[in-house]
Amino acid sequence: MTLADALENLLPPDSTLRLGELQLSRSPEGSFRAVHSRNRDSMERLEKLESLAELREMAKFDANNEYRPLKTAPTLKCGWVTECDEPAEFIKRLDAIYPGLFATWVAYDAGKLDPVSLRTTLDRQTGMYRFAGTINDQMANEIMREVCSPGCIRKIAWPIDDQCAVSRIKPHKRFIPPVCTEACTFAVSKARELVKKAYDKANAPDES
Repeated sequence: MTLADALENLLPPDSTLRLGELQLSRSPEGSFRAVHSRNRDSMERLEKLESLAELREMAKFDANNEYRPLKTAPTLKCGWVTECDEPAEFIKRLDAIYPGLFATWVAYDAGKLDPVSLRTTLDRQTGMYRFAGTINDQMANEIMREVCSPGCIRKIAWPIDDQCAVSRIKPHKRFIPPVCTEACTFAVSKARELVKKAYDKANAPDES
């Protein structure tokens, strides 16, 4: 099954589907449309974005014109619409906003993409990040609580380590869960920060 086939199965004619902050819809005739979910009931006066370049540029900045380094941050601006007839082209437009998000879900849901544990990801690091893998479980939970949960729309599918059991994320009828199958560079950076902070505290000069 191709990604285009998967899209047509998930979004048949005359239906709607949520993907992150996007509201996807398909007309009875089969054409595809994406808008910000806050615009789903107010289609008037939306800016039409028809090229991948326009969509990428829109997704670079939030409503305050601040740069969005993480494309799955919950700060996507509204006020636009993109429409096309071909499923393959529509997936390219989704990728311009959320790179690889749709393909990740399709592979994960089909059991073809296994999550990578946080410790495995951290143990791969080199250079200034090579000590990130020494975090404890409390630090790992702090990363998920302070970096992942508030800063990203993705749902964590990875365990802390390979011995931890994690329930697989289930699909919803009208909602595609935007899954995270491996910790990103922001989580790795936070791990290094926590390890360095703990090291500095443990090795602080005794001033007594």
